[in-house]
Amino acid sequence: MRAAPYSMLERWLHWLALEPTAVRELSFDLERQHSRERVRAGAAGAVHICGLARSGTTVLLRALARSPAFRTLTYRDMPFVLAPRLWQRVSSRMARSIPAGERAHGDGILVDLDSPEAFEEVFWRTFCAQSPGDRGYGTAQPKAEALAAFAEYRAIVADGRRYLSKNNNNLVRLDALARDRSATLLVVYREPVAVARSLLRQHRRFSAAQREAPFTRAYMGWLGHHEFGLDHKPYSFALESMDPSLAPADPDYWIDYWDAVHREILRHEHVHLVDHDRLCQEPVAVFGAIVDLLGIDADPALLASEIRKPSAERAAPDAFRPACLERASRTHGELRASRRNVHR
Repeated sequence: MRAAPYSMLERWLHWLALEPTAVRELSFDLERQHSRERVRAGAAGAVHICGLARSGTTVLLRALARSPAFRTLTYRDMPFVLAPRLWQRVSSRMARSIPAGERAHGDGILVDLDSPEAFEEVFWRTFCAQSPGDRGYGTAQPKAEALAAFAEYRAIVADGRRYLSKNNNNLVRLDALARDRSATLLVVYREPVAVARSLLRQHRRFSAAQREAPFTRAYMGWLGHHEFGLDHKPYSFALESMDPSLAPADPDYWIDYWDAVHREILRHEHVHLVDHDRLCQEPVAVFGAIVDLLGIDADPALLASEIRKPSAERAAPDAFRPACLERASRTHGELRASRRNVHR
């Protein structure tokens, strides 16, 4: 989400495109009719980037989006992300531009209309809706009909190239996405204390922002962003392993959550792991391994230029319970030792 304020017209247009289910369904149906040839072309070779929020998925997305092999959703596709080709025809008649500015996370990442971003969840929110009363996110799993529609959607977005997405919520549907044998699932992980500290900071930041600006809260809900903030929902698969006495205001909650999520990630044999810390230390080598894995013609050094030194978000070790730290450290060690890492 960009930090720049949205005009009243923009807010109304976002509500129209993203809130009513009927409008979302209709926009996709119209797009399918408009893009029949693209749908027939298929969308083989999709690359799905996911991971727990604040693990480095955005950095990897922005780097891979530099390759002409891929097309991904950008801010220019908003708010009609389920009809990107139709919306492009309409919006091309408008003078749409915004200066690059820091995104709302306050993490130094600059965005403009051509920046890739995580908008795919609008599709799943439309065709694989969660029950509002669910304690966790991800109880609903896509059925065959939704997966078939998603293949059409990928083909529309990719427009003859390979579909690239970053959607952290895809952690809840890894098994379903793996049914497409041509797809590659890249799961990014990062050192647990840094992630827990960053998640707590973002939870406080967005909770305050959502109290002050109801549109911010609605916008995040429309995009299925429940990673932090007033409407935070942990992934449903993690709830059983989490300490029910902990709340998001407690730092221990986030490291406990990190451990529960990554224990589940370790269960999946069909994913490729990307160690964000290793990527920051040896960007050219790790991107070289990713380029080889994906079979694309790209210069690892060019992709590596997207990498910045990670911000100092580490909390002192005594900010977390020793037992929580020990569990997360063991899980982190298992991730780093896994043969599924793209670069070892």
